[in-house]
Amino acid sequence: MECKYCQGENVVKHGKRFNIQRYLCKDCQHKFYDNKIDFAKMRNDPKLIVTALNLYYDGLSMRKVADQINSIFGQNVSQSTIHYWIHKYAVLAKEYVESLAPKLSGKYHHDETEIKVHGDGRYFWETLDEDTRFIVAHLLTAYRTTENVMNVFQQALQKQRPKVFFTDGSYAYDTAFRKVFHTRYKTDRVQWVRRVGIRARKTNNIIERTHSTLKMRYKVMRGLKNDESSKELLDGYITNYNFCRKHSSIKTTPARSAGLTVEGWNEIIQQSQKYKTHKEKQIALEVTAK
Repeated sequence: MECKYCQGENVVKHGKRFNIQRYLCKDCQHKFYDNKIDFAKMRNDPKLIVTALNLYYDGLSMRKVADQINSIFGQNVSQSTIHYWIHKYAVLAKEYVESLAPKLSGKYHHDETEIKVHGDGRYFWETLDEDTRFIVAHLLTAYRTTENVMNVFQQALQKQRPKVFFTDGSYAYDTAFRKVFHTRYKTDRVQWVRRVGIRARKTNNIIERTHSTLKMRYKVMRGLKNDESSKELLDGYITNYNFCRKHSSIKTTPARSAGLTVEGWNEIIQQSQKYKTHKEKQIALEVTAK
């Protein structure tokens, strides 16, 4: 028997409930049931959940996902349940995937696009690595300010210091680029390539194409009702883009192209739960030590 939370094997029986055997993991102290379900705190087959996530991020609305689940598995799943799964696993996966260290080319393309959240305009910023197509940073903001640009630039820098950074001619980048990427050492200097007009579209067409993919998906996203839920849905979209969806140009997922082995929602969910449990255990040990 393996723990659903940390995948450890230091597990003992811990009584029964509703005639279902319960277990206790002595490593992480979590309790779980022997219900043949790999995902923690879930009663549905993981295949059903993973299929729902794949269908949603492939472009179906939540209503159509529920219809397909019923057609494929013969299970009546409500739209609210689909909505719960999407948000739950977008949040769960975010911290884990951000902890990974992809091997990138260092040729970053950055741009922003406008989307609507509850009828109001918002800016969605993306930074993408040219060779691997891995999205290294993203951010949803209400305004196009230097502070917001610095925030997304810092995210990109945490993944890997770029060699070349492509942007358009927006003045919002001027101060942000100098503050985040400036260095007096020539060997660490980042080449900043700015293009405007037709030249900008030609140079930055990689990130423009990524925006088009997002907007095709965004058309059926009924969850863009407020900033918080929108950020969660977009986090899930980025996880799906990097780790689950094979890119047509590189013939594999951006994550695998960047040297990461984790792939697909099933593995992401299990590894994310293990990562979360490990962090909780570390925090508990630190509190006990104090």
